[in-house]
Amino acid sequence: MKAYYFFLILLIPLFCNSQNTREKDSIFNLLKTTENQESKVFLYAQLSKLYKSNNLDSAIYYSNLGKMLADSLKFNLGIAEMSANLGDFYVSQNNLDTAKTYYAKAREFYSETDSLYKYTENSMRLGNVNLAQNNYTEALKLYQECLKISKENNYKALIPHLYNNTGALYMEMQDYEDAEANYKNAYALFLENNDEPDSMYPLYNIALIQSIIGNDEEAINGYLNLISYHLKTENWVSLASVYNSISEIYLKNKENNRAVEYLEMALNAMEDKRDSFNSGPSSYYQASIYANAAQIYFIKGNNTKAKKYAIKAIKLSNENSYKLNLFKSAKILGDIYSNEKDIDSSLVYYKMYINSNEEYRDEYDIKQLTKLKMQNEFDEILRKNEIERIYQEASYKNREIKYIAVAGLSVLLVIILILLYLNQKNKNAKLKLIEENLVLEKIKLSQDLEYKKKELTSNMMYLMEKNEFITSISKKLIELKPDAKKDNKDLIQQIINEIRQNSTTKIWDEFEVRFTEVHERFYKELHKAHPDLTPNEIKICAFIRLNMSTKEISAITHQTVKTINMARFRLRKKLNIDRDENLLSYFKSL
Repeated sequence: MKAYYFFLILLIPLFCNSQNTREKDSIFNLLKTTENQESKVFLYAQLSKLYKSNNLDSAIYYSNLGKMLADSLKFNLGIAEMSANLGDFYVSQNNLDTAKTYYAKAREFYSETDSLYKYTENSMRLGNVNLAQNNYTEALKLYQECLKISKENNYKALIPHLYNNTGALYMEMQDYEDAEANYKNAYALFLENNDEPDSMYPLYNIALIQSIIGNDEEAINGYLNLISYHLKTENWVSLASVYNSISEIYLKNKENNRAVEYLEMALNAMEDKRDSFNSGPSSYYQASIYANAAQIYFIKGNNTKAKKYAIKAIKLSNENSYKLNLFKSAKILGDIYSNEKDIDSSLVYYKMYINSNEEYRDEYDIKQLTKLKMQNEFDEILRKNEIERIYQEASYKNREIKYIAVAGLSVLLVIILILLYLNQKNKNAKLKLIEENLVLEKIKLSQDLEYKKKELTSNMMYLMEKNEFITSISKKLIELKPDAKKDNKDLIQQIINEIRQNSTTKIWDEFEVRFTEVHERFYKELHKAHPDLTPNEIKICAFIRLNMSTKEISAITHQTVKTINMARFRLRKKLNIDRDENLLSYFKSL
């Protein structure tokens, strides 16, 4: 998967790019003449921003001076402002641990000064750092808090960024359905705010999701829609990245001529504007384009060009530790020199390929284990949020029922008194009518209770199947442990112990019995309408009928989200259901 942290948006331009010497001199003079110490804190903040673009060390130095002065004055707003500045500076240095510390401090002191907008903005940035460090649980908590505050206070500038960054979180968790929903919300709100530049980020990632789940045509169309804007704004980095993404899709589908066509457009955009690709995330896209070029030209048999771009990709990847592009390009060079009978050069690059591939796999395995642990925590948060939502809805409905019951009884009492007053002779008939109404009300309450019991049974079965999934993960981790490196065994055992504490077992037959009790008519109608469905397809139909998400179905069936998406696609074709028609609505109609 491509890196997309570059598209996590920090909302506003953080730094001033001015190099105006007079402005610096003016601030230095004010620092000498200003007696108000709190004003000096903000002067240091301005000075640090002026130095940021050409001398980061000086920027950090003056921010620290301002923070020390604010600390001595116990000036909370000044401490918050200087801490936020330092967090920004350390992010630009890719020193995320230090940035995280300063963002947390800024958040704390903005809270104490009742600066709610600044508090929310820094909380979002703290969430971005946690996401970049794979701390999904903390990132989710911060994004949810920020979104709640922003909606309550109508912070229109923050809300689309929060949806965009939450989309990145779900995308990292491979929950592409929720990721796409958040990106679409972000895109709509960016347009509502007339923020066209930022609206390009969610569009790019929506196209990337389509590529990941195999909707290549939609992915290509999504990328093509971005090209005109990047040309208009002369955003050469994004333009080259879009061309390269399209090229990779065509290469995957073995449409090599089309792959070359878009690759050359990516190379032209990059070569013509080389200054745009000097550092930071841009160098990652440059290395990716070179690695893709090496692969395409090698497949086309143009070893001269393949060798040229592989060497460029290796140079950039070595400088920036891009291990994926490094081992891909090293393998191509090894193959080229092997074909040319240059054994010494071939051995050098094969050795580089093996070493970089092992390092990449080691990092990937550690990340996957970390992600597995975070996934459990992430799911627990979602489960608690859902339980809290259900509880709140139930409490609201209970209060509503009480009010309705009180009002109904009051009205009923008035009617009885009036009727008794007007016509005593009809007393027996009226009492009988009241009794019949009470019986009907009792029947209705009984029906509602039965419905809720069945609904509870469905929820219980879901939770039991979730535990079965966790149990299977535990077994897989036990199998992995003997082959793991010594440094990772303790981490694996710790995860196994945590999983074992919550694991139970359950089988599909019991679920099917419970499901049939609640949805008996559904099974009959499904078999009647589609008698050729396989047991696995019937199982998918049952999960969809329970309104389970793709992620939840994946968890129960031990299959990846991508596999479930493909199964849903095939099921839709087999049932002859149009793409615009909702599967759940169709099953409910049976």
